[in-house]
Amino acid sequence: MQAVTRLILTPTLPMTHVLSRARWLSVALAAIVAMVTVAACDSVGSSDSDDDSDFDRVALLQNYGSNIILPSYETLAADVADLNASAEAFVATPSQETLADVQADLKAARMAWQAASLYQFGPAESLTLRSALNTYPTDEEQIDSNIASGEYTFGSISDRAAGGFPALGYLLHDTGATDAEIVAAYTSEANAESRGTYLLENINFIQENVDQVVTEWSPDGEDYLGMFTSEANAGTDVGSSLGMLINAYVKHYERFLRDGKIGIPAGVRSAGVPRPSSTEAAHSGYSLELAIANVRAFKRLYLGETVEGQDGPGIDDNLEARGAGDLDTEIVSALDATISALQDLNDPLANQIETNNEPVLTAFQEMQSVVALMKADMTSVLGITITFQDNDGD
Repeated sequence: MQAVTRLILTPTLPMTHVLSRARWLSVALAAIVAMVTVAACDSVGSSDSDDDSDFDRVALLQNYGSNIILPSYETLAADVADLNASAEAFVATPSQETLADVQADLKAARMAWQAASLYQFGPAESLTLRSALNTYPTDEEQIDSNIASGEYTFGSISDRAAGGFPALGYLLHDTGATDAEIVAAYTSEANAESRGTYLLENINFIQENVDQVVTEWSPDGEDYLGMFTSEANAGTDVGSSLGMLINAYVKHYERFLRDGKIGIPAGVRSAGVPRPSSTEAAHSGYSLELAIANVRAFKRLYLGETVEGQDGPGIDDNLEARGAGDLDTEIVSALDATISALQDLNDPLANQIETNNEPVLTAFQEMQSVVALMKADMTSVLGITITFQDNDGD
């Protein structure tokens, strides 16, 4: 607020002049109040939907829901179904050939998860899908103990780190040093039958959860899609569809992509002490590939790019409508720089961290620049309130 200059009345003026001056002050102060009020309204309006009244936010939500989010979950469900089928074939007839098939299907499902993992709100949040499917590092001792005892409950807190995709990585890649030894673990070694049962029950657990999310999103099911794309939820307030999406989107990038996939294994959150065994696919050896796929999916959502690769309404267009084209350019550039920095690394990411961690830390810094642009600048322009608790070191 601008400072208001004080006017000092001269005591020698006639009373009529004093009254005239008082009336003038009254008028002047009223004018100042009016100007301040208008300015305040303009300031609030800069982050209000009136500034992008020509932008069709319902079309944006329809593109996101119908062309990106639901299809991503459907692709994941289909890939998990393929994984289930190949795992059943492997357990029925363990061989290096059937093992190779189930390993390939596991990788395909984990790649599909990189696109679906961005949308942990609504049905996915209520089912705690992320923790059910992708808690890592996996607990190898717990897995072995569960197989030996036959007592476990997938999805429970005590078995959260003994299930999901990371546990499958251990069961299908690290049960033995060679493929022949992995096959032997399902044929001739102790607990071979129980190991196969554990493998299949874990995949069934994954499939049940993914299928449930698809059902809840689908117009033929619970139709969360209809609620998500409705005009009534097309605002930017807390609880709006865009508000929930962007909060989940930014939170995922910050905590589960930047930190989970790169920062924590590289030692950023452990006083500089690397934790290479904390990479996402430590047993399978393609953690970096998963991270790059996740950033690319993040960029596609930002641009409103459909699963078929077609351009649609996205956050970038909403920024343009609000006159923030320069910010849009910065965000795209930062995402491209992040992808480039990750592509300079090598899989297995754990080996890269152990032998040459500096480029991994450089990639983390590129990822951090995206967080700063999106969490502060982008949300401010769009009028979105971040509701999740900040991490230290943001």
